[in-house]
Amino acid sequence: MRKTKKQDFGNVDLLAAKRISTNTQEVPSEQILNSVLERKRVVRQRKREKRRRILIRLLGLCVILGAIFLFLRSSYFAIKDIKVEGMNYYTGSEVISMSGAEQGRNLIFDAGKKEIIENLSSNPYFKSVKVKRKLPSTLLIQVEERPQIAAILFGDSFIVIDDEGVVLRKTDVDPKLTLLTGLTISKMSIGENVDAEEKEFLAITLRMLNTMRDGDMYFKKIDVSKVVIRAYIYDNLLVKGTPGEIMGAIESGELQKVVSNLFDQNISRGTIVMGGTSYISFSPELDAD
Repeated sequence: MRKTKKQDFGNVDLLAAKRISTNTQEVPSEQILNSVLERKRVVRQRKREKRRRILIRLLGLCVILGAIFLFLRSSYFAIKDIKVEGMNYYTGSEVISMSGAEQGRNLIFDAGKKEIIENLSSNPYFKSVKVKRKLPSTLLIQVEERPQIAAILFGDSFIVIDDEGVVLRKTDVDPKLTLLTGLTISKMSIGENVDAEEKEFLAITLRMLNTMRDGDMYFKKIDVSKVVIRAYIYDNLLVKGTPGEIMGAIESGELQKVVSNLFDQNISRGTIVMGGTSYISFSPELDAD
């Protein structure tokens, strides 16, 4: 009996110990609980600090951007000087007037770049227009003008064209350019290519005029009414030949040599006849044909 009782007591002690051990694991101590709460508080505090730092940085950035914006809008960047490059027919002041560019406007935000380009591009003389800002206060307008290379008789008026046949203007005053005669104009609109019944003659004559310009030659008048054209250097000194022959003689420099020799001899009357790109003859008689 005694042994049995001792075994029972031993079993009871063992079960109690297990329950105590189990309760100790399931229920955290006060120290552990305080540690967990402290960690949560620290995490919340760090999040608040992080949000506060981000907010301060955003506010600082807004202040900086606002200050920069106000500075850029200040009178320091007001347009004080307007420059024009590339003009030939027009003067710089005329280009500025036509462009609508104004001093005093803000160079960065209110220069009127789009309006300037639109205003000038409506004029057929301007092939291209660029507008640039040069800080802090200079507006630069760069234009590429179409070269006025010839004029065509149109009734009692003159149609001024460029080297591509684009009509630049119509005038009643002699523009002092190479005068093209013998063309029948079927359509003429400012800013568009002139339309003539003799399209092939006009096209090749324009090429010849470009060659003439590049070769430092000048014809006062060109009659393109026939296959063999008549190009007048002076009123009484002309060159007869096809456009191809004349272009070849100019490109080789042979025609310039002949004209220079005649000029040195004070000869301003006669006919220079092209016999090909390498053969040129001269007659003191003015060919009336």
